[in-house]
Amino acid sequence: MMPLALMREGSKGVVKEILGGRGAYTKLQEMGIVKGKEIRILRNSGALLVAVNGTKFVVGRGLAMKVMVDVGQES
Repeated sequence: MMPLALMREGSKGVVKEILGGRGAYTKLQEMGIVKGKEIRILRNSGALLVAVNGTKFVVGRGLAMKVMVDVGQES
């Protein structure tokens, strides 16, 4: 597992854990970034542009560090 913020552009993984408090969890949940969802990195420079359920979102680097993702066989 690794933080969402450290994933490379074009990679994808499954959200396994949210390490933040209630505010961070709620904000991520509103975007559909919850445990078990697949997430794909479209851009990783400064803030991240991610796709979840076919919808694109911008996630700040600090918030992205709280999202732990299983990238499976990708390195």
